[in-house]
Amino acid sequence: MQKNLILSLVFVNFAYANDYEFNFDDLEKIQTKQYEYSGYIKLEQKYQILNKSSPKYTTKNKDDMQSYYGEGLLNFKYFKDNIIFNSEIMAYYENIDKEEDHNFSLNQAFVNYNYDVNHQINIGKKTAKWGKGYFFNPVAFIDRRKDPNEPELTKEGFTQINYKYNKVYVKQLQNFALDISYLKTTEDINKDLYPTTSNILALKAYFLYKDIDMDFVYFYSNKDSNQYGFDFSTNLETNFEIHGEFAKNDNNEYSYLLGIKYLTQSELTIISEYFYKNKEQEKDTSFWDNSYFINKFTKKEPFDFLYLNLYYKNSLNLDDKSHQNNLGFIYTGIKNVEIDFSISKLLGDDNSEFGSKLVDRFSWLQIKYNF
Repeated sequence: MQKNLILSLVFVNFAYANDYEFNFDDLEKIQTKQYEYSGYIKLEQKYQILNKSSPKYTTKNKDDMQSYYGEGLLNFKYFKDNIIFNSEIMAYYENIDKEEDHNFSLNQAFVNYNYDVNHQINIGKKTAKWGKGYFFNPVAFIDRRKDPNEPELTKEGFTQINYKYNKVYVKQLQNFALDISYLKTTEDINKDLYPTTSNILALKAYFLYKDIDMDFVYFYSNKDSNQYGFDFSTNLETNFEIHGEFAKNDNNEYSYLLGIKYLTQSELTIISEYFYKNKEQEKDTSFWDNSYFINKFTKKEPFDFLYLNLYYKNSLNLDDKSHQNNLGFIYTGIKNVEIDFSISKLLGDDNSEFGSKLVDRFSWLQIKYNF
């Protein structure tokens, strides 16, 4: 917006000033905006057909159920010299089969101080967003676990003191960055990261070598096991990216992923990821098993239908061969509005992960307004 204002001022001066003279004094009167904000409001409706073979079916004993969800998010930034105050507030209401719940959360609230072009400090509640994967992030040691069903879902950060160093080079090593975070956990602070008192140090070293992005990460805790990781991404061609992650801890638990993102000439985007972890999680969580293969195909403006994206996603559990299928579209033809509709079907044996879930199939509608 600032650029548009300056360009408009230049045009007015050239069009109306005598002898096309330009008065630079007018530029000095332009005030830089000290704040900015953005966010969204979204509403969701889900109609679910229940799976009578599921062990959980007896808790419902009916054919279907309705779910409703509403969420609002506000990002706000305030600028003062070399200091930026960042905040992100979220509130939601949900009604799942007439059982209501609501919550208000402060996802982020931190102060960013830029000492100079190379050094900055962040203090407060902040989301780290480590990792290169789209559906899984094994190296995201100080982030909340990503849900592959909604990988872009906004997540609450952790309270920390964070230091960042960045240096640009004109050589094969084009960029180096160091990211160091200290986190304290107690019964009241960061208890989702570790439930009792502990001290945590997390480090990420970033390298851009030629055309390869690489991160080496380390997680130290005086109470929990240490964790180590590595991720990378690079473009084999301008339309073909590969990426991967590997993470391991002192208890010999490890996980990794390999993935691609490919854009065809017909503007079909393909995202594929293979994910493996050698230790299963509790079965009441999603994607608890050892290995998965997820593929998503998105076609831009099929049949020349403007502002429409058509997509299909398959999430396959490679251990029990059960899977979840989503077919839908996103329409963006209304200013600042995004309409997302999909139908989903879960397939698998009665004792498999997706085949044993309470829901057999469902339709889902989301209307999102961005501002």
